[in-house]
Amino acid sequence: MLTPMLLLMACSKSDDAQPVPEVQTGKMTKELIVNGTTREYIIYVPDNYTGTSSLPLLLSFHGLASNMEFNFNQTNFDQLAERENFIVVHPNGIDNRWTLNASNNPDIDFVEALLDQLENDYKIEPNRIYSTGMSNGGNFSFTLACGLNNKIAAIASVTGLMLKIVIGDCIPTRPMAILHIHGTEDPIANYAFVQGGLDFWAEHNTTNMNPIVTNIPDIDNQDGSTVERFEYLNGENGVEVQHLKVTGGGHEWPGYKGNMDVNASEEVWNFLKAFDLNGKIDY
Repeated sequence: MLTPMLLLMACSKSDDAQPVPEVQTGKMTKELIVNGTTREYIIYVPDNYTGTSSLPLLLSFHGLASNMEFNFNQTNFDQLAERENFIVVHPNGIDNRWTLNASNNPDIDFVEALLDQLENDYKIEPNRIYSTGMSNGGNFSFTLACGLNNKIAAIASVTGLMLKIVIGDCIPTRPMAILHIHGTEDPIANYAFVQGGLDFWAEHNTTNMNPIVTNIPDIDNQDGSTVERFEYLNGENGVEVQHLKVTGGGHEWPGYKGNMDVNASEEVWNFLKAFDLNGKIDY
């Protein structure tokens, strides 16, 4: 018969022997039921994630008639996630599209439920949740900047637009950093509408209204395009509005196709990671 002390030691040894749950990393495809509809998403968790420390989260939305798999391959955010140590999620839209209106939006409901699920499954930095997207996914990132302003720290749009209907419904409750990458010869999302979104956020963030303009080196003179960076600085809480103007560029994700002077994925992450819900991160 075990004495109380030996019994305690036996129990402690048994407890210590419990296996530690294995944390699955890499690329996974998952489902989530929202409002009775099954939604899909790809998640990529970097190999060094252990579940002991919180990581930033990047949501990357595909374009119209595209899908999460193409967006995963187009952006290569998984490679950046490994180097920079963040989690990236590529959601799938219903009928390969994203809804842009502010109210009764099933995709905002999806993103809210998705964030709840991700924060339950992983250790996510709640102040460092970001959104980006291509085309319609970029449009939707602007919708999230307005509709989930309390959860999304900063956004970046590539070939997307902040449409007038979104501007009219947008009442952000805090300053927000914005990056917009767009080609002047975009045949789908007309470049003429870019400035409206830049002005909206520059005014809301109370940045300098006259941007600093710099030329990015034309390292690939065969791609038929050049890039200028416009920086609207000194916003409230240190937030910025930036624009990469791809002169001669089309409806493409730079670095993957079209302009090769910049890599849109690296530009997106390098911009977003400098901000959280409170503004510019003071390292």
